[in-house]
Amino acid sequence: MSDPTVALGVKVFNRSEKLKTLLESVPADEYDTVYVADDGRTEERSHLYERTWPFDLELIDLPYDAGLGVGRNAIVDELSETYLTIVDSDHEVPANVAVLTQQLENRPEFGGISGLLLEHGTIQGLCHDLYENGDVLVRDTGSKTSETVAQYPLVEFDFVPNVATFRRACLEDRAWDENYVIGREHLDFFVAHHHETDWRFGTCPAVLFPHSPGGGSEYDTNRHDPAKHLASKSYFRTKWGYDQVIAREFWLGNQSVDTPLATFSGDIPVPTWLGAKVMKLRDARLRLAAATAGASNPLTEVIGR
Repeated sequence: MSDPTVALGVKVFNRSEKLKTLLESVPADEYDTVYVADDGRTEERSHLYERTWPFDLELIDLPYDAGLGVGRNAIVDELSETYLTIVDSDHEVPANVAVLTQQLENRPEFGGISGLLLEHGTIQGLCHDLYENGDVLVRDTGSKTSETVAQYPLVEFDFVPNVATFRRACLEDRAWDENYVIGREHLDFFVAHHHETDWRFGTCPAVLFPHSPGGGSEYDTNRHDPAKHLASKSYFRTKWGYDQVIAREFWLGNQSVDTPLATFSGDIPVPTWLGAKVMKLRDARLRLAAATAGASNPLTEVIGR
């Protein structure tokens, strides 16, 4: 039986030095092809794209600020391999990344399996399940158990981190919504699968991807633009018919656009109705920040794409 074919894919806006670190971290003989979808100033990274690597580097040159969904879907369109490991440019690929493919080979009902993030010595995950309480989407983690698959632990979740190996068939069934530029695109991906496909997802806590977040001023301005985040959330809620989105608990970490709400005690979570009101206050604060920054009519930016 031949080994499965696996590619690596990353969408880049700028952060050239981080991309260099990522490419240099790719384990020898692990990937035949690395796809880079660049929607920034591509010429700033020409030295990386013209460099000789131990893999085939396929550059996909996109329009400026085309967005994550456009970039990842462009990678899927070019993909000929059976599996695709998706990362961001501020990640590094661990030496044991092949475990994720081995687990997928053993569990054909799983569409994707992630590792976890190792950030400044702290393990981050943001893994959780998706529930609906009326017209409110609840992001929460209940009691979990792991199973051993391909000699490593596997924990099933509806939502897993952005360092995952996906089955191509899963991505062909449902990929990323190209209306998002920044914010909600990852949540939208898993909500879509939750509603529309039978694929399951999980994480292997033995596979840790080093993560060095942050970037230059252009990246930070784009990444944290309150108008873009407001537009993405409004589009997400309209698309799926949610009045609000609340987060109760994530497995390992809380760095999300939906910061988990505090609990009154270990046994009494914030009620859904109260959580929705709190999130509306957070949205109002974000609108104020967008207005202060001189943004206007951010919703048009998303819906009009």
